[in-house]
Amino acid sequence: MRMWSSGLGSEETALVLDFTKADFKREGDKVFITGVTLEPVAWEFKLTITKEDVPGLLHVMSSFPTLCWVARSITGAFVFVRDKFILRRMGRKAGESPGSEQ
Repeated sequence: MRMWSSGLGSEETALVLDFTKADFKREGDKVFITGVTLEPVAWEFKLTITKEDVPGLLHVMSSFPTLCWVARSITGAFVFVRDKFILRRMGRKAGESPGSEQ
């Protein structure tokens, strides 16, 4: 996901968020998402989703442009399932083996 920040002065910067490597934690009626941006620099990001956000998220997810995009991009879901559940390599660096975790 790309998120734009204009908090660095007059320059607008695109931040690349990789949710496949983010940590999700549920506390009460909130979900906390933490991770690190990939570009332009490695910055930590934190998101909080509450039950008040659900209607807006459902509205975005069920919109016609989003559904068309999902239909065109569905192969990415199959790659995610293969990497996460079959090959169990999600979040690892290239060449890193499952036993090398610290």
